[in-house]
Amino acid sequence: MRFTTTLAASLALLAITTTAAATVTEPNGLAVPIDSSPEVQLYTLFTERGESINWQTDAHTTPNAFSPLCGFTATYVLNQAGSHFGLAWYNDTGVTPAASDLHQLVAANSPVGTSFTGTVIRSDPSYTGGLVGFALIGGETHYTNPAYDTLCSGCTPPAPWITALMYASTVTPSAYYICFEDGSTSATTWNNDGDFNDDVYFVTGISCLGGGQPCDTGKPGICAAGLTQCSATGTTCTELNPPAASETCNGLDDNCNGTTDEGAPCPTGYVCDKGTCVAACLGGEFQCSGGLVCSSDGYCVEPDCASVTCPSGTVCVSGLCKAPCDGVTCPYPEVCRVGTCLDPCAGVTCDTGQVCSSGICIASCACQPCATGNVCDATSGQCIEAACQGVTCPAGSHCASGTCADNCAGAVCPTGQACQGGVCVASTAGVDAGGGGPGLTLPTGDGGGGTGLGGSGDDGGAGANGASGTSGSSSSKGACGCATVGARTEYRGALWMLALGLAIARRRRAR
Repeated sequence: MRFTTTLAASLALLAITTTAAATVTEPNGLAVPIDSSPEVQLYTLFTERGESINWQTDAHTTPNAFSPLCGFTATYVLNQAGSHFGLAWYNDTGVTPAASDLHQLVAANSPVGTSFTGTVIRSDPSYTGGLVGFALIGGETHYTNPAYDTLCSGCTPPAPWITALMYASTVTPSAYYICFEDGSTSATTWNNDGDFNDDVYFVTGISCLGGGQPCDTGKPGICAAGLTQCSATGTTCTELNPPAASETCNGLDDNCNGTTDEGAPCPTGYVCDKGTCVAACLGGEFQCSGGLVCSSDGYCVEPDCASVTCPSGTVCVSGLCKAPCDGVTCPYPEVCRVGTCLDPCAGVTCDTGQVCSSGICIASCACQPCATGNVCDATSGQCIEAACQGVTCPAGSHCASGTCADNCAGAVCPTGQACQGGVCVASTAGVDAGGGGPGLTLPTGDGGGGTGLGGSGDDGGAGANGASGTSGSSSSKGACGCATVGARTEYRGALWMLALGLAIARRRRAR
């Protein structure tokens, strides 16, 4: 349904439109979208497709330029006008595209239901590698970026007409509904009814600038892990893992309350040690060694820490409480988690077309453009400095500004460890080789399982991060319950990255 409205008529229409709040306003004051029943409205389309989208308050003109990912598709999902216009894409350069800059995706007069999956923007020779926008073609040419639409010079203040509304899908990741009005516009006239149901396209495999990247939600425990998602104002950090009802002995803050493994059950005679139930030193066959004493809760500790209970998030070192990563600077590319340096991508397996970044699987750079100054390394799928393109560095080093740098440069390992070959390992001198850290190392154990961060006794089993035990290595709470009082801490942001591969896999299976 379509009718011509002058400015005066449009303002009159605004006065009688629905009272529900809308977020988009035309230059003449018309709040859109509006209900022009008996046509099929956007709210009907969204309901039928299982989308929890508010057709008015979720209506936005941004984001209106996107990075096209692999697997791009465009589907014609609704037409409520006499014409059936088509859809094109263009390289968004900040300048209104010329007709030759519009590259057809869906041909005009295609029936509703037409889906184009063979046309991949990234493989098109016309694609320049940046962001793209979309346009209605085949009659009127209307753009997702309103800056390129007709200027209403007769409006106060003058502004471009808005002819496309954007809705992020709540069901399909990296997908948007692009809803067009297809009537003509001029400097003074808006020849549309404002319901934005004339031609609606559903596009998948796209992301706004900065979308799909690892982020921290600011919440404790496993709830800290997030991915950036596009919103009307840019990007938001969306939680990947909801809190669990209770804790288990797994080295994670499952219920996101700021404390790890609290109340986690273990068999009688065992204590929870960073995600592993190990034998306690109290009343059992395992006794503390190396000058350590058994604390009241079954852990081997320094004598100065025997009666010290540290606040959540800290550990006891020489009778004083301190944060586990105080004074620790891990070698590249490792990070400090609970007083241990580890690679956050260790043990994370990503799907085809994805790579691990900060412990989270994201789109390969073959599918998402790199930031300015970086280029895509086809071998790793990671964005790298342009100066490092083609530079191969030996083990234990990495490329920085075009030259190879030692991973150990500037590293300060946890107490009792030294940086060798680009990683922190137990110091053969048995002294504080790192100059900092929480003092979480102990003498070798008796071959028990590894701790939640991969440390273990002689011939120990794998830790929670998948790292196998190595002869002569040690940890803060080794097998037989040896530990430092207070080491059962709130792992703010720690270990969550190690669970992301499984978490993301679960999310995919649930779709």
